[in-house]
Amino acid sequence: MKPLAFEAADVGHRFGNRWVFRGVTGTFEAGGHGVIRGANGSGKSTLGRIFTGALQASHGQITWDGERRWDWRQRDELVLHTLLMAPAAALHPDLTIREACAFHGRFRTWWPGFDPISALRDAGLDAALDKPLRNLSSGMRQRVQLTVALGTEAALVCLDEPCANLDAKGIGWYRELLAQTRGRTTTLVCSNHRKEDHLEPSWVLDLGGA
Repeated sequence: MKPLAFEAADVGHRFGNRWVFRGVTGTFEAGGHGVIRGANGSGKSTLGRIFTGALQASHGQITWDGERRWDWRQRDELVLHTLLMAPAAALHPDLTIREACAFHGRFRTWWPGFDPISALRDAGLDAALDKPLRNLSSGMRQRVQLTVALGTEAALVCLDEPCANLDAKGIGWYRELLAQTRGRTTTLVCSNHRKEDHLEPSWVLDLGGA
């Protein structure tokens, strides 16, 4: 699967009568490592969902360049080429880690040579593989979600505040896994001004705040 480029033309989104952001315009290259940066409430998570096709913008247009040029009307095909890691995309809490990976693998393909169980052992979760996700700490669940997000073959991946709930060891593990994906997919990181969330970015879209 090839990395996906996309374009935004005057994109804005609102909830009710309140605009979260407006006027987002740009061309984002395939294989880039981009950062959507902003304070809480600035709309960075919402924009990440729009860029991956999980949400339709209130205003403006997003187009994606795949095997053909996609817009919102091809959303059903688009979402099979993108992946969003966010609280709203949580794995089922009653599944064990091992079951969650097996279930996910029935619908999406892992990157060639990627073994999610091996990656989770590297993340320090060897003793927890047969425990339900609901019984794990927030940091352990975060490592499972990051493994699924970065191990899945996708043309475009969005990670929403990936270092939330991770300790220093977990952050080091995440950054090593993130580095392995660079160039083979287009990566977006939604970050609350935390440098550990991302590698050296190809571009930064700053929605404001500190």
